[in-house]
Amino acid sequence: MAKQLMEDGQVEAPKPGLSRGVTQPMVVIPHYPSGEPEVIGGATHPSYYLTRWPIVNRLLALVEGVTRGKAGLIQRAFTYLLVGGFAACVNLAVFAVMLSLPILASNDRAHNLVAYLVAAEISILANFIPNDRITFSHLPGHSRSWYARCLRFHTTTIAGTIITFVIETITHYGFHVPGLFAEAIGIIIALFFNFTMHHVFTYAHTKEQVL
Repeated sequence: MAKQLMEDGQVEAPKPGLSRGVTQPMVVIPHYPSGEPEVIGGATHPSYYLTRWPIVNRLLALVEGVTRGKAGLIQRAFTYLLVGGFAACVNLAVFAVMLSLPILASNDRAHNLVAYLVAAEISILANFIPNDRITFSHLPGHSRSWYARCLRFHTTTIAGTIITFVIETITHYGFHVPGLFAEAIGIIIALFFNFTMHHVFTYAHTKEQVL
């Protein structure tokens, strides 16, 4: 019955989240006016993390419902690209400064390599610190120590760095594209590679969590 009379004469209302004649919880698009998560399809927590801005939380809640639980991935991608864009600017700025220095001026290839390596390491740190603190802080692999996460982040990024260097070298020397433009092309391609690898390796489940 929709309503049941209790022994003291009071009326017991239907349980929240259930429609009349239905025994399974209703799927509710989340809305967080009080900042508390609601149940979505039986899940206790949404795929994304709440921010300090209510309007952003409402937008994420809408995206969560429309994408069927993919708002967290979209949120991480947006933050990663934002941080990656900053790190890319750092990379290009350091690369440009290194190219302007008179080191190894007689050997263009060696000069290009030194400039690339210095810019790459500085940009890796500029990428790791904010991404570790914000973008990937809610993934299970974040339970590892800071040094373990930093090492894994470097391992993943070095693979992306190699990809960037190969692309930069081929486009610069093979197609005579200016050094800065060739570097930018390599960075864009490596961004997509790194974002995927950070999910499946850098911040993947630990052995204890899998067991």
